[in-house]
Amino acid sequence: MNAPMYLPWLARKAGISDEQALELWHDALRHATDTTGWVGGPEYWAVAHDRLLELTDAERQRRLAPRLVRMVRTQNHLAQLPLQAMEDMLGALRASVRRAA
Repeated sequence: MNAPMYLPWLARKAGISDEQALELWHDALRHATDTTGWVGGPEYWAVAHDRLLELTDAERQRRLAPRLVRMVRTQNHLAQLPLQAMEDMLGALRASVRRAA
């Protein structure tokens, strides 16, 4: 069974390879067959199309999540740097006062 012509466009939009999009299409066809109980007809193709969109959206979300987490961690680290510097300075000041006393 041939893949839909919009599959490469959908793959680029989701940020996945054409091969992975084709695998998702085959998964969507299997899901449509299980759901409708037969192959062909408007209901079958609608279920396959909807499932393909769900799968590509889930893959896109999965690929975006690590970037966002990495960005938030970096921002958190940068926000803590001034506090860490102040803590280090106070520790050094405390140590020099103890040595002087």
